[in-house]
Amino acid sequence: MKAETTDWLNQAKEHYEDAMYLYEGSRYSMAVYCCHQALEKLLKACIVEFAGKVPSKIHNLDALATEAGLDISQEWKEDLAEITRHFWRVRYPDFQAHTYTTKEKIDPTIVKTKELYIWILNKLNQS
Repeated sequence: MKAETTDWLNQAKEHYEDAMYLYEGSRYSMAVYCCHQALEKLLKACIVEFAGKVPSKIHNLDALATEAGLDISQEWKEDLAEITRHFWRVRYPDFQAHTYTTKEKIDPTIVKTKELYIWILNKLNQS
């Protein structure tokens, strides 16, 4: 594995752990934000490792998955697009006040993040 890939992986792991910690601590908007960050860093690790290039300076997870060359299902691409939308929404108090208020409201994001994180990490570890 390339050294730069490992750098991205270390950041992804930190953000993933932050997301789970914030989720358990009822800091829901920041948990969702860190879910996005974990997946973004993980996908950028894939771009370095699989595509052999510097990742684009973008935040759209579905576009990063495509850039990484991952054979990802359409359903998961849609999940990545939704997590990307959360990344933008958490920045606005009106969304925070109504959207990210309970575990139940963010559970789907947490579940999808875990699934995607594990799947993508396994792809990297198989390379």
